[in-house]
Amino acid sequence: MVEYNSIVIHYGEITLKRGKRPIYEKMLKKNLEKALGRKLRRLRGRLILNLKNGEYRELCNKIGKTFGVVWYSPAIHVKKDLKIVEEKIVEALREEDVKSFKVIVKRSDKTYPLTSIEIAEEIGREVSSKLNVKVDLKNPEKIVYVEVTENSFYILFNKIRGFGGLPVGSSGKVLSLFSGGIDSPVATWMMMKRGCSVDLLHIHPFLRHEEVLETKIEKIARLLSSYSLGLTLYLASFRPFFLRSFEIPSKMILVTFRAYILKIADKLAKKKGYLGIVTGDNLGQAASQTLENLYAVDNFSQTPVYRPLIGMDKQEIIDLAKKIGTYDLSIEDYRDCCSIIARHPETRARAEDLKELWDKLNLDEVVDQTLTDIAEYKF
Repeated sequence: MVEYNSIVIHYGEITLKRGKRPIYEKMLKKNLEKALGRKLRRLRGRLILNLKNGEYRELCNKIGKTFGVVWYSPAIHVKKDLKIVEEKIVEALREEDVKSFKVIVKRSDKTYPLTSIEIAEEIGREVSSKLNVKVDLKNPEKIVYVEVTENSFYILFNKIRGFGGLPVGSSGKVLSLFSGGIDSPVATWMMMKRGCSVDLLHIHPFLRHEEVLETKIEKIARLLSSYSLGLTLYLASFRPFFLRSFEIPSKMILVTFRAYILKIADKLAKKKGYLGIVTGDNLGQAASQTLENLYAVDNFSQTPVYRPLIGMDKQEIIDLAKKIGTYDLSIEDYRDCCSIIARHPETRARAEDLKELWDKLNLDEVVDQTLTDIAEYKF
């Protein structure tokens, strides 16, 4: 069995940041160290984690959830001696009983006397003769990667793709309107991938905030937290709105409720210093997500509203939810506020009509009542 003593971690987009590249590299290194509880070394274009006693599976899982990582791989770290490299590769391929292989060399240390192609040819020739297997450059059964760094060789047999993106925290912080359905967790995740620190605001129908923590809301929040190195979940009861909703025309209740939760998010964002509000809106997917309704509702927030799912179709969102692990939790039973109040909703609300209704019922007062009782939970 191959005994790995390192994990090699590569990043991509942050290398294009030119003058700010060192800042992004340091932030990625810091995020990984926090996630892993271990120190890493930074070499040219990569990060290195030294393993203890060969353990790597749990660490690889955490690395894979860290935004900014393009790919990573358990590795064998050896000194700069081609003979040792060849011996390690022979041992590994003998265990797998492969019939063909290919060697790809990446040389960041340009002072090494052999080129990448020359190193690959030398390794391929020696390994092939010792194992009696052929080198196949077009369709190999196994690819072996060798990285030549400042003072070492790293041998890799299995590159694992990460999610890429930017390190969480590099793009500022935003507040996500979080329903617990399929869409809002995916929208939250996508903003995290673009480097945002994202906290969650959930408006619930329970009498006590603590009851929410016994539902899927708490589970999804914890899962999202594993991608972002921690987050805050804000809980607010929609009871003040529900009591006033009997005065709202039936077809306007849903769009008015959307204005209500956006207004709460706007005031909370100003108070806490968030640079934007995130929603899981997807154009035309539901009655509240027509262009007319989105336009009417957006008038109730002075904070920018970001909708990363706006142009996706439902199946694309479902596929991504399954990939990141939120889908099975999102489809658990839960009576959210929209399902309680949605009755033949207006699909083309006029902004001026919504504002007139809002002022008539003094819904700013309802927003303020809601904001007096917000609970915060850290994950």
